[in-house]
Amino acid sequence: MPTSWTQTGIYSLANIIYGAPFASKQFNTEGNGKPIIRIRDLKDQQFATYTTEMHPKGYLLQPGDIVVGMDGEFRPYIWGNDEAWLNQRVCVFENKRPNGKAFLYFTIKPLLFAIEQTQVATTVIHIGKKDYDAFEITLPDSSTLDSFDALTSPMMMQIVSNSFENKRLAAMRDTLLPKLMSGEIDVSSVQL
Repeated sequence: MPTSWTQTGIYSLANIIYGAPFASKQFNTEGNGKPIIRIRDLKDQQFATYTTEMHPKGYLLQPGDIVVGMDGEFRPYIWGNDEAWLNQRVCVFENKRPNGKAFLYFTIKPLLFAIEQTQVATTVIHIGKKDYDAFEITLPDSSTLDSFDALTSPMMMQIVSNSFENKRLAAMRDTLLPKLMSGEIDVSSVQL
């Protein structure tokens, strides 16, 4: 390790923002209010649940945020959908460096995996603040980080952009496919 690099804790790289305990009695599936993200929504990054509650400790998840579920599987996800409330047992790793999301993502990914592999539980494994407090990282010097960020920041933006485009194309497919199957739309004369 170069002498300009340091061993430090995760909080020198990121703030961790925890989801708020929204009242489940205000949840709905009709689309009333704002979407709320729960652990089960992370993998597909789809909205299933909405809430009309405005929690005073609520955090609105933004496109490009690095979000992690705190029960079951501890995987970081780059959020690629519209803003949504962050529910309890879900957290965001908020990067302290504006363009350093890729470095943060790839720094926490093996740390989260190691916790997941070492936890033993009779039901569902959990991760919490105590585990995050123990995260030790190797932090390169600013020049190295800036060079890495310059290379990877456009890639991170492209990941988010691709996620939005995939959702748009899936919605278009879901609209057109039934019409094609029923014959409502005729494409027999289309030349490819």
